[in-house]
Amino acid sequence: MAERSKFTGFLGRSKREATTVAKLQTQTQPAAAQPRSVAAPVQAGSRGGKRSDPAYSPTTFFVRKETKKKAARILMDDAHAGKDLSDLVEELLGEWVSKQSNV
Repeated sequence: MAERSKFTGFLGRSKREATTVAKLQTQTQPAAAQPRSVAAPVQAGSRGGKRSDPAYSPTTFFVRKETKKKAARILMDDAHAGKDLSDLVEELLGEWVSKQSNV
């Protein structure tokens, strides 16, 4: 019988293929075993995003398209405001909560 010139190991794969498969299996651990990433601290002087700020929570609201469009347009036209829609919603909800707390 003719001897095979390549080493066939794991499931009939060549040694190179078996090594590659083994490396990939160790690199792709289940999500539970992988460490969670932690948001990098914001350096002084740079403005971090709300997404990385633990004081903020992503939230979904249903707002009429036309209302959102008009509000976004007003905020864009007012360059001095420096606000986005989430800033506006935060401000308005904060005012409402304050009024409800004083009742």
